[in-house]
Amino acid sequence: MKTLLLLASILLLSSCQIGKTGNLRLNKEITSSFESCTVLPEYDYYYNGPEAQPDVILAVKKEYTFEKGLWKAIALDQKQLCDWMRIIDPDIRGVRNQYDGYVIYSGEGKELGLWYARKWADWTTIKEENGKVIIYTPMSPQSYRRPFAGSGNSF
Repeated sequence: MKTLLLLASILLLSSCQIGKTGNLRLNKEITSSFESCTVLPEYDYYYNGPEAQPDVILAVKKEYTFEKGLWKAIALDQKQLCDWMRIIDPDIRGVRNQYDGYVIYSGEGKELGLWYARKWADWTTIKEENGKVIIYTPMSPQSYRRPFAGSGNSF
């Protein structure tokens, strides 16, 4: 038992050294910036979800190399952003589908970019190392629903 606890402790401590993950910090100015259709030239833009109504709009500072994975790159212009904002208008989408703006930070506190997403989509993993950024796409709400063992119910 002691050996098992020792191994678990070593594994936990070593995983902390592999690299810190970044985080998202809610920022009302970022929310306002997106909702006023402001496209910032110092960022490259990506989105996740349907093109007509993205779940997340992501802006990564151009100084970073972005590993886009499942993100879709877009040459975002003001017209496209305004079209998206009309579809996800805060006055008609309601509380369950509220979008918010965030600043994306590395584990070391460097600002990497901007994030505009539905509240459920603020769960992601952010990694930055030597100028290379990886931001995983968020899980859909359906991914959160796992049935209880033997109950047939979901939560």
